[in-house]
Amino acid sequence: MKKILKVIGILLLILLILLLLAVCGCFIYQKSAQKKDRALLEEGGYCNLVSAGDYEMNVNIFGDGKYKIIAMPGSGDVWFPVDMKQFSAHLDDDISLVVVSRPGYGLCTETDKEVTTEYIVESTRTALKNAGVEAPYILMPHSLSGIYGTYWESTYPDEISGVIFLDSVNEASLLSDGAGMGDSAAYRLFSKSGLARMYIDLSEYLTGIMSRKFGENTKYATAFFTVRDIELSKSAISERRNDASNRKTAWASIQSNDIPKIYISTNWQTLDDVREYMIFEKGQADEAEAEEWMADEDGAEETEYRRNRSEYIRKVGNCEEINIPGSHFIYEQKPDEVADAIRSLIERIK
Repeated sequence: MKKILKVIGILLLILLILLLLAVCGCFIYQKSAQKKDRALLEEGGYCNLVSAGDYEMNVNIFGDGKYKIIAMPGSGDVWFPVDMKQFSAHLDDDISLVVVSRPGYGLCTETDKEVTTEYIVESTRTALKNAGVEAPYILMPHSLSGIYGTYWESTYPDEISGVIFLDSVNEASLLSDGAGMGDSAAYRLFSKSGLARMYIDLSEYLTGIMSRKFGENTKYATAFFTVRDIELSKSAISERRNDASNRKTAWASIQSNDIPKIYISTNWQTLDDVREYMIFEKGQADEAEAEEWMADEDGAEETEYRRNRSEYIRKVGNCEEINIPGSHFIYEQKPDEVADAIRSLIERIK
């Protein structure tokens, strides 16, 4: 019996050593792969780090037109620069699409400061000036960035010539609970050890998901995702945890003004809208599911949300709602229609 226990103990020790070696190998592999990610993004022209004060912000500029649209990403949208480069091809030549980010996103460095509404707006203004992009700006906040766009145009109206609220967070939006995968000890171990990166690369599941969306640019979008785990970014965690106070600050700052604005909403109007969205996202439509989704769209909760959103749109002043039924990432699904809406805003600015 003692011999058997000794053999079992030796085998367990060998397995433990092999496991530790495997984890060490994954860790080393991840560090090497992230260096390659960064090199790929630099070669692709996606790296333009400028000082935003206490951290470096990645500022990508597509086009050299006189109308400067400042594109601001939603929560955790690390591949936003690739999305915007593709979208820029649909815009007129008189537009410069300037893509900003936030600390901890993609190639941006981290900050030790609390990520508040005021901090994001001030650091973004600093980064734009250091990148040589001077006001006036047309803000284009997507999703969560509606918080920052609202505060910016209300606090510094003299440097804003227009605003495109791109299906953005508004006073009617549900409050985030501030939680993320990075709050889980198991996930942190899985990511920091390199096991998550090894799984991503071996399974190629991420590439498969994004290839339809990004085509030949998939490698760049993937690199933005894997060069850093946004869930573990201390800056992104701070942003999530400050979500409630950040919104409160933004909504309290609202000053109705005459700056031309549009709010691009994406509500489905018909079953065909839902089917079209499903085909865009999944490659095919499920009729039963489409009917269920449309019923939710017509339900009391969504109706109340739209009513409250309309009040927000009225409150910010001189803002026209333009509904383009489809994805929350409507610039991916219907870029030409979004470009037409932007064109209509610029006509109002001229």
